[in-house]
Amino acid sequence: MNLVTKNILLLVVAYSFCISHAQDSLTILKVQTNVDSAGLFIDGNFISVGNEFQVELEPGVHSIQIVEELKKWNADIITDTVQIEKSRELFLSYTFNDQTLLNSNPQDVYIFEKDSLVGFTPILLEAGFKELKLEKPDYKSIYITPEEISNGEMPELQFTGQPLEQQFFGSTLFYVLLGTAIALGATTAYYKLEADNLYENYKITGDPGLVDNIDHYDEQSAGTFIAMEICVGALIYFFLAE
Repeated sequence: MNLVTKNILLLVVAYSFCISHAQDSLTILKVQTNVDSAGLFIDGNFISVGNEFQVELEPGVHSIQIVEELKKWNADIITDTVQIEKSRELFLSYTFNDQTLLNSNPQDVYIFEKDSLVGFTPILLEAGFKELKLEKPDYKSIYITPEEISNGEMPELQFTGQPLEQQFFGSTLFYVLLGTAIALGATTAYYKLEADNLYENYKITGDPGLVDNIDHYDEQSAGTFIAMEICVGALIYFFLAE
């Protein structure tokens, strides 16, 4: 066996030893969660989707992230750090708490568990709570159980306050004033056009009989214009007063 062959054999043996030693130093990490479509990330690298995972890690500190559902908006994320030492196998289990959506009619209702404020509707509630009290100013308070929430029931609070007065915008008076102002504006424009047409004829013919008609239309136009201004002023007044 020549020198070259011996060197090649030594390199092969050394490489095999390194590979074997590296494999022996790896730890099998098994991760389990209670969500079927959870996503596993280790050291920021995506591993897989499922509820059971098995990876090989080198000794050292590794970060673990489990996303409840990758396609779910605002999904829960469990973050952990694990110290890997030379061993054969390591098992980790993570549990996501069940959440239930609580909504109400109306929304933005205070949610109390005993004397503690939980939040406002709509809200995601974790399992384990008991009876909840829903409160909102000017509404009758009610109680709701976890069974009712899990059945998808939307609690409705009865209004007990004073009804709001009708706003001017959208009221009958608003539409009356607005319609009157439009009608008076159109009438004013009509009388003014008639007066202008008669004046043009007067300049051509010089007929003195047209002067009275011109004055009549001008007076009508001025009267309807003043009435229109009164309606517009009333609209502005009620808007500002409200």
